[in-house]
Amino acid sequence: MRVAIAGGSGFVGRHLGERLRADGCAVRVLARSCPQGQVDAGDADCLKGQVNAGAAGCPQGQVDAGAAGCPEGQVDAGCPQGQVECWRVDLVGDPARLVAALRGCDAVVNLVGVKTARGQGFAAAHVEGVTRLIAACEAAGVRRLVHVSVAGARADRRPYLDSKWRGEQAVMGSGLAWTIVRPGVIHGVGDDFVTQLVAMLRHAAVFPAPGGGTALLQPVAVEDVALAIAAALRRPETAGQGFDVVGPEALPMRAWVRRVAEALGLRVWLVALPTAALAPVVRLLERVLATPPLTRAQLGLLSEGVVGSLAETRALLGAEPRALTPGRVAALAEGVGPWLGVSLRLVADERGREFLRGCGASAGRLLWLVPLAALLIAGLRAVTPDIWRCMLLANLVLIPAALFGLRLPWRALLRPGLSYMLVGTAAAALLYGLAWLAALGLRAVPGAAGQLAALNLWGELLPLWQALPILLLVVFGEELFWRAGVALPVAARLGPWWGCAASALAFTLAHLRVGPPLLWLAAFGCGFVWAWMVVRWRSVVPGLVCHALWDVAVVFVAPL
Repeated sequence: MRVAIAGGSGFVGRHLGERLRADGCAVRVLARSCPQGQVDAGDADCLKGQVNAGAAGCPQGQVDAGAAGCPEGQVDAGCPQGQVECWRVDLVGDPARLVAALRGCDAVVNLVGVKTARGQGFAAAHVEGVTRLIAACEAAGVRRLVHVSVAGARADRRPYLDSKWRGEQAVMGSGLAWTIVRPGVIHGVGDDFVTQLVAMLRHAAVFPAPGGGTALLQPVAVEDVALAIAAALRRPETAGQGFDVVGPEALPMRAWVRRVAEALGLRVWLVALPTAALAPVVRLLERVLATPPLTRAQLGLLSEGVVGSLAETRALLGAEPRALTPGRVAALAEGVGPWLGVSLRLVADERGREFLRGCGASAGRLLWLVPLAALLIAGLRAVTPDIWRCMLLANLVLIPAALFGLRLPWRALLRPGLSYMLVGTAAAALLYGLAWLAALGLRAVPGAAGQLAALNLWGELLPLWQALPILLLVVFGEELFWRAGVALPVAARLGPWWGCAASALAFTLAHLRVGPPLLWLAAFGCGFVWAWMVVRWRSVVPGLVCHALWDVAVVFVAPL
């Protein structure tokens, strides 16, 4: 059997082509562009028998005009069982070329579909393209058509589902021996579902759930979709029928997100957002990105659900469809990086998670170490009005308390590195710039200007040659105790962001008796940033450099 696959170069088309070739079918791919390494078999300039220039035994750039068993136009010389060729054809393009591409075929599978209205548009791809394909089948003498739609296609206000439904109506009204296959959300190598979920979860721990993520989804394996289409082609009795092709589990979207996150070993925080609130963001992504992580059509499906009849699936397959198990998710996730290549997660890989787990043993000791440290600083502040002496004495206690009282990998945490120093320097410049802008606004707030002036006086209380060494010692002690000592153990037990928040809060509480409320605000904000740095880079060095440069700048060089 020779089968033409319209849209055969896409995700499902590639899998279907492999399935049909394994069944011994000759495959003719109809697509707007031929896959890399193939030539246009319908091009008038192609020599008879031209094959893939990279085929074994054919020097690059030459053709094998006499390849045994290669029909005209074959472009893959490496498939003795089953044959494949590609024709560059647009369903809404030249009708004569479409008819020529279908001649000699026994059946046609229509996989053409678009996810955005950009370019062809839904009506052109799903309705006009279908009517033209039906007319071309009739003109080419092809009687068998398997049309692939989507589960839940119906007359609807949304263009995607409505155009899919109208395409089905055109197929049903044709005189062809048609079968309609309606897949649910499809998962497999190169899919849009699991791949995008993995990319988004590796990008950030916060996941926006459209409509609360309560809509049911019934994901189906692409291998089962290919098997279902092949079964429809083999079984004449399926003509005149439609079949849903869905997976064995119908779960809310939020459950699928959690399953993917668990398979990756990642925590996720699902934030329920109204679909209307997400629509403008998705529209913008469609405009600026060639391959957006989500389209408005997909947003609509995820908001209302995509489910179908499992009984119809079993009837067509003759077997139970594959489940989307955690093992399947893990396999599909291999090689998938974070969205846009950037991860906002503090701990984005297993190595980082293993490092954090090793820091969790000290979490229990913080229950008494942190209160004692806060009491120590408050007591010293009550005894001496000298802020420099207070900070010096406190950190002479906190440094050994951290190094010997907390079981942390200090050698790794204190290992120097040029990249760490550069990161710390850049962060200090950014932090100072933000603080300078904030100080401009605070000067207009009653009382804030006086607090800033009081803090700026600290640099004048001691000569520079005395104050600078003390300051650097204080910075070192605070980074050891409040950042690495508090943030890492808490992050190991509760999660990275909770570790940063706990560190910043503890650092702020320790400053309640040290300075005015403006200092408390700075302690929390800067403390959070420095805790984020030690968790993100698994090193004290970036935060230490940032903290030291920041303090030197605001105390001695350019007070705010």
